[in-house]
Amino acid sequence: MQIAHAAWKTTLTELLDRSLVDRWLTTAYSSAALAERLDDHPVFVVIADERPVAFADAFVEEDRLVLSALCTHPEYRRHGAATLLLERIRSLIPHVPLSVDILVGNTGAEAFASAAGFVPGEAIESHLYGRSLLERRWWLGADEVASV
Repeated sequence: MQIAHAAWKTTLTELLDRSLVDRWLTTAYSSAALAERLDDHPVFVVIADERPVAFADAFVEEDRLVLSALCTHPEYRRHGAATLLLERIRSLIPHVPLSVDILVGNTGAEAFASAAGFVPGEAIESHLYGRSLLERRWWLGADEVASV
């Protein structure tokens, strides 16, 4: 998916080795992985200038809604696409908390989450191809509407 490659490469290569980012993108956005994602839960897309420019997906996990991806092509950032997607995701199940895990140091995502009303929560250690990563879980309370 071109959006993911453009969005994540500009964001993650500042924080992770380029080869690690490339490997993750190849795996996470392969045809098989995308088919599985689409089969498992909804994926929302914003179209502008007759092409997809942003996408988001979320799933229910226990007592929360998890925002698993929110990507905007770099050329379309700060045009409202991510806010539109976040509001749509939030409307799915407004009476439960919404969470998103953000790699610590991803200042753009952290600023967006904060502006949308999320508050930083617990630190979570994860691993990607043998590399330890530190993420922070950000929370938006039940019935709160994200609007940046």
